[in-house]
Amino acid sequence: MTSIAVKDLKKPRELRETLVRERQVMVTKDGQPFAIMLNVEPDAADETMREVRRAMFSAAVLRARRQFDKESISSGDIEAEIKAVRMGRAE
Repeated sequence: MTSIAVKDLKKPRELRETLVRERQVMVTKDGQPFAIMLNVEPDAADETMREVRRAMFSAAVLRARRQFDKESISSGDIEAEIKAVRMGRAE
């Protein structure tokens, strides 16, 4: 994936040409990625945004599952958490 520095966002013609050619661009600040820009067709922008959100949700679920696998939680801890939530609802 092509990357550009955040300062290069001030060059709209170059940015647009890159997006048309590459379809996506990684935006970096101090050499670290922080955003992705996508080229979209005007009539497909809403659908593209839904797909991006769906992909981000799936990635978040995958990260949570990996984190859960790293931190084994005992059934006692789970029961205690359930009990605490139920107690909070009763108030």
